[in-house]
Parts: sequence; structure tokens; C-alpha cells
Amino acid sequence: MSRIVSTRLVKRFGAENTVARTLMYLAVGFAVFVSFLLALPEPTPPVTAETLENPPPEVSFAIVGAKVFDGESFLPNQDVWVENGRIHRIGRELDVPTDLARVDGRGRTLLPGLIDGHVHTFYGTLSDAARFGVTTVLDQFTDPRLAASKRAARDTLAPGNEADLFSAGMLATANGGHGTQFGIPVEPLSGPDDASAWVRARKAEGSDWIKIIREDGSTVGRDIPTLDQDTVGALIAAAHEEDLLAVLHVSTLEHALEAVALGADGFMHVWRDAIIDEVQAARIAAAGVFVVPTLSVTASFGENSMAPELLEAAGGAPLSPMQRQTLASTFSNSSGETTSSVALENVRRLREAGVRLLAGTDAPNPGTAFGLSMHGELRLLQRAGLSTAEALSAATSTGAEAFGIDDRGRISEGRIADLILVDGDLESDLSLSTRILAVWKDGYPIDRYRLDQERQQTTPAPSAAPETTVIADFENGVRANFGFGWQVTSDQFQGGSSTARLSAENAVLRVEGEVAAGLAFSWAGAIYFPNAQPMQPVDFSDRDTLRFRARGDGRTYHVMLFGADAGASAPPSVPFTTSAQWSEIEIPLARFPTATPGLIAGLAFVAQAPPLGSFLFEIDDVEIR
Repeated sequence: MSRIVSTRLVKRFGAENTVARTLMYLAVGFAVFVSFLLALPEPTPPVTAETLENPPPEVSFAIVGAKVFDGESFLPNQDVWVENGRIHRIGRELDVPTDLARVDGRGRTLLPGLIDGHVHTFYGTLSDAARFGVTTVLDQFTDPRLAASKRAARDTLAPGNEADLFSAGMLATANGGHGTQFGIPVEPLSGPDDASAWVRARKAEGSDWIKIIREDGSTVGRDIPTLDQDTVGALIAAAHEEDLLAVLHVSTLEHALEAVALGADGFMHVWRDAIIDEVQAARIAAAGVFVVPTLSVTASFGENSMAPELLEAAGGAPLSPMQRQTLASTFSNSSGETTSSVALENVRRLREAGVRLLAGTDAPNPGTAFGLSMHGELRLLQRAGLSTAEALSAATSTGAEAFGIDDRGRISEGRIADLILVDGDLESDLSLSTRILAVWKDGYPIDRYRLDQERQQTTPAPSAAPETTVIADFENGVRANFGFGWQVTSDQFQGGSSTARLSAENAVLRVEGEVAAGLAFSWAGAIYFPNAQPMQPVDFSDRDTLRFRARGDGRTYHVMLFGADAGASAPPSVPFTTSAQWSEIEIPLARFPTATPGLIAGLAFVAQAPPLGSFLFEIDDVEIR
């Protein structure tokens, strides 16, 4: 998406840091959070795993007597000696120096740091991943500038609280195709003649592999422009010419089999339209093509979300506002149960055929959360027929080997000491994977509770809501009964050309303007701040409904709610449709999927593309009651 507060407003009130963080996330907010259903309640946390007797040691230490999953199989009663951030030795009853710090591994399982094979990264999400033992992410589309900024961290052994990032950077798609709607700059292709230059440009930009979109929208009832077969083939060939993998986003079996014949290296989803047969599965296995099923995101269709199970499993571990929000979101799809069943059956058949399977979540799509959803993906892979060791291999060594990352994914001599220590015997019960005692990245312990400490220091306490429930009736112009008031908001803050104007005519707020081309996501409208300072929260937790009257030109608009942690998460959104006649609109605050929808720092009423062009709507009698 784009940035919500005008440049003039930021400069006037010196809120650059808070607002900039907020707006950075909006670049992907609308398209990632495509469904806006009821937020899930937090269950009562279960008893959590015991803590380590002492703070986790760093750089050089030994974990003794643990059951070790080495990336392929379980080894009982092992000692793992870490020296200068790498695995020095592994074996039974190692002769480690007497002065070396030790961690008691008895009754515990040690495994390599997890590798999430399908994410979309933006700022803040890498620390969310690391807190839950995901020490490496394989990003399948993000801003190349962000990927470049994180590259140095993966090449050094140094303390930090973030997962390492490997990325495809920009994706290959058609004009107006899937991937162009997220607000991230994309250079589409018009035909096979573009392929070689496009791939060379991505390699120069720093892409670690090439991600190609073959998505026509047929599985979701839409008509989406997509690359044709010849262009896909040219891209695969160009990637291989540059010694880069070529992986594909596909959602149909037909496109998957077509891509196998064209020489694709891997698929970033398992198709949901049909169940593969034995001959077709054997063809994929023989071609050496790997599959990242992303069952976590498929499970969020309909009523299949893993969110309740994962929230309970997380126990007392800290969850960021972003993690809670994305878990609370779901895709609205009446065929969700069928979709999930087809995906699981396809994975079962691929596994029987010997196809390499990688664990990946597609976070932060609805129903997923960075880091935590990898533990849900492990459970889903097991439900699809994988053994515990096979599921863990999919989340460690298989991902590293498929993408050519040879210094992680296993516990063996010389590998980076990315490690997770779990309370209990993971071989007998995979659901224990969230009972994390310690996570090491590059041999340094991750502070899994730093999020809560930072939030306590930096998050302002919300102001109390006034007694009146009415925000504005516009009897006295474009004014509000309390708070900073109403402002224009548009994509001009991000370099777009959309415009909006606010005026009070006949005691209603008139919002009009134009949504203009120029960005992958264009928008404009009005924003209201309930506090005296922009983006500072007000506590409306004793109320439950946003109510207003609206009329307009017949198009659908959106209300976005900025919560107490506006700088840490993309804003949830709820649509409303206008007509020439006034209608009363009531939106339960619980429809905005945040952990605390009653804490409100801003409400935006916006038009967004598509469609482009002029817009006009009016609102009146806005209240939170």
C-alpha cells in the first residue's frame, strides 16, 4: 500500500519516526491482508516449557546429553561442541574443555535452526521469525533494496535478533499480473524477448534465484493477466544461463506440469485445483523438482486456520502485533475445506513419489505469522503423511540443499551454529516444537523476550476516550468533537499522483478526488486521528462498534484502523459500498483483526485502485459506541 499521513503533517508535528514506520508496512498491507473477518480471541496460555538453569551461553559452549536431530535423523545422547559460532564437534561424551560453558541437554531435543522456504519479508518480520527458531528465511518476493540491506548480516557471524534473509527480490510477472498489486516496484515482462535482460538485471540487483508467476486467477474465480508458456520457458532458460534457480508460483496442476517440461527447479505452492496421479507425481520426482506446499496459508481458507492451535501452542512466548494480526486474518472462501483437503492429498502423493518437499508458510498472508507458523507447517506436513524426521528435514536440510545454502540446515562439523533447544522428546511428539528453551543464531542466543521489553519502553499509554461517542456530525465544518481531527491522505506521500479534497457541505463530510495511475497500488481519502497528537492511541475498549452514514458513487471504499502499535503492523481494513442513497453502516470493532481493536490511533476512509479514476463519497454522524 502506501503512506497515510501527508508530508506537511509529518513535518508539522515532528512525527517522522513513528509515521515512517507505519507507512513502510502499508506498502504491502492491503494486498497481503485480503480478508477481514473476526479477530480470534486469545486462549488462556498453557503451562510453558521450563527455562534454562542459566542464561544461554554464546559463541563457544557445549550442549551435552541431548537428543539431536542433525537435519536427517535423530541421534540420542549427543554432545554438541560449538566453537566461535560454528559446530566444532558432535558425538557421545565428547572430551570438551573443563572451562567450556555447558548446557544440560538431557530430556531435551536439539535441532538446526528452521528454514522457512516461502515468506515475503518487510521490516520487523525477521525478528518475529527468529524468536520462534526460524533462523533463515527464503523470501519469494520483496523490495530488492530491503534484501540488499540484509545481505551483509547473513555473511557474518555476529550477534543479532533477526533471521538471515535470502531472496528472489523482484518477481517475474505480466503487465497487471499477480505481484503488481502490492505497492512494491515491479518490472513486468511483455514477452519472451524480455527474459534474458530481465534476468540479468535481477542478478545484478542481488537476486539469489528467479521467481516466476504463472497465475491466471482461475482457482479463485478471477481473470488475472499472466505470463504465457513461451515467456515462462525463456525465463527459466535465462535463469539457468546465469546459474540461478528458477522457481514458480503456480496454482493449477496444468501449469505445474507445463513448468516441469520447461525445466523449472521448484514450485512455491502446491496446486489446489486437482489431485495429482501417480504418473504425474513420478514425472515431477524424476525431474528433480522440489515443492514448497505452503499448507499454512492454504489452511486459512474457510474455517481451517491453524491460528487457534498455534496461539495455544505459543503459550507465554511473545507475539508481536503483526503476528497476532496476521494470524487473526483469514481468506474468505466457501470451498476452504475442499481446498485444504486437496492440498494435503497432493502433498501425500508427492511424498510417496519421492518428490523433495520443503517447509514454507507464505507468511505474512492471512492465517499465518512469521516464525510461529513454521511450527504449524510441521504439523500440517505430518498430517499429509510425512514422518517427524521427514517434516523436520523439510524445515532444515532439504531447504538449505535445494537452494544451495551449504553452511546451515544441519548439525555437523563446520556448519553455522543456528540451533534450537526444545524441552522434551521431539521425535515422539512433534507438537513440542514450540516449547523452545533457547535459540542460537551464529552461536549467539536470541533474546526471545526482547520484544516485550522494547514495547514496554516505547509504546505510549493510550489516552482515555471522552464520554461522547460522536466523533463528528460536521455541523461546524470539517472538525471533530475531539482529537487532532480530519486530514487528507493520499499516495502522494510515496510519490503517487492520487488526490483527495475534504469539505463540509450541508453538514456532511464530502471526500472527493482521483485515484491515479503511477504506483502498483494507488489510493486517496480522509484520515481521522482521535488523539491530540497523530498516531497516538485512544482507549475505546469499552465500546464495540464504529457507526457512520455514507453515500456516494457506487464504488467500494475501505475503513482502515490504525491500532496502538501502528508502527509495527499493517492496518486491518473493512470494505463498505456506497450508493446514491444514504445508508447506515455499522462495523464491529472486532472485525478489524488486531489483538486490541479498541485501541485506536487513526481511522482512514479511502478509495483504492482498482478502479482508477475519480471518486466521491460523503460520510456523516461518525461515532464509536
